[in-house]
Amino acid sequence: MKSLRLAISAAASALALGIGTAAAEPVKIAFLTPKTGPLAFIGAMYDPTINFVQQPFNEAAGETGNKIDITVYDDSGTTQGAADRFKQAIADGARVFVGAGTSPLAAQNLADIQRWNQRNADDPAMLLIVGAEGSNFIGADCSFYSFHFTTTPFIRQNALAKVMKEDGSLGEKVYSLQPDYTMGREMEAATTHNAETYGYKVAGTTRHDVFKIKDFSPFIEKARSEAPNTIFTASSGSDLQLILQAASSSGLKARFAGMFLDEPGNLAAAGEAALHNYDAQIFNAEAGGEAGEKYRAAFNAAAGRDPVAFMNNSVLTLNMLGAAVAALPKADKVAVNDLVKSLETVKVDWPLGTLSMRADDHQVQLPLVISMVSKDAKDKIDGTDMGFKPVKVLSAEETSVPVSAECKMKRP
Repeated sequence: MKSLRLAISAAASALALGIGTAAAEPVKIAFLTPKTGPLAFIGAMYDPTINFVQQPFNEAAGETGNKIDITVYDDSGTTQGAADRFKQAIADGARVFVGAGTSPLAAQNLADIQRWNQRNADDPAMLLIVGAEGSNFIGADCSFYSFHFTTTPFIRQNALAKVMKEDGSLGEKVYSLQPDYTMGREMEAATTHNAETYGYKVAGTTRHDVFKIKDFSPFIEKARSEAPNTIFTASSGSDLQLILQAASSSGLKARFAGMFLDEPGNLAAAGEAALHNYDAQIFNAEAGGEAGEKYRAAFNAAAGRDPVAFMNNSVLTLNMLGAAVAALPKADKVAVNDLVKSLETVKVDWPLGTLSMRADDHQVQLPLVISMVSKDAKDKIDGTDMGFKPVKVLSAEETSVPVSAECKMKRP
């Protein structure tokens, strides 16, 4: 009897201390992104970010804390692929989804989430949008179960125009050369909308097909005929590289101002045609000072390269998600509704300032750095002698835009 009492006492002590108890169920996260097809370069950007965040978080969670379990699903860059992978991930038990693709792919992700939640109100899923910058995600399509972890073209164009006006590089005539899809159309709209605010005239607007054009010379000649000082663009990848090369060959003197110059390989492909152009960045190590260099060095040590472009969006998304998980009481299983509410309130340190989530529309509040491609930049990119020289850091308060009147979020 005495030995039984001792055994019961030992078991009770173990339960009280959390010793010998079963580990809490990990939060299953489905990371939907293109790994094959013409948009595979997008998925490749996110690869090194996952373990960079997941491994240290899980180590800190220990044996009894709620860990995160991230699985990558290849949507092939198509909406049908995104729909198919969503079904697969749901069947695998995932209820937290990261949409790491273009605006059309994120729209498909959100539609799938909404359909699932309508049919399974007691077992909801949530979406974290990493790279899709369409303003509809925080406007007409805002949702309690959806979070937007990047900017919009309105946020970036406003930041670019503001800083370039202040430093005297904007000029009086601008041109809009945009990819013909959601992001480009919104960048065009933002360029037109901000003309009076920043004192410039829009000399012309042109859109181009996405990843189909091999020679941008006709587009550049059309722009040059208007003699703009600055050309705003949301073009990316090979399109942006070809645009810059065509501009350099033509002798065009205008500066380009955009949001994707820091994608992997762009500076190397564009060469000196990239010099003196402006980029609105989520992260710049030089601008972040000691904290920026510490993050850059840690990422480089783990991934073998510096964090650029949407790699940083992925890191900050997963960090904020991890903080939201860690802020919840330890449970056998984390409830999605609780996780949504936790994510609305967490604050996370970032080398450029504090990150937070606006509860009214689930738009991340984050600082931006406006940089210029220069050989004087501290950190060189893509094996070139060029990098991004910070011009100005804008705080989260300075980059924030008002909540859209179209956002009618319904809370459970």
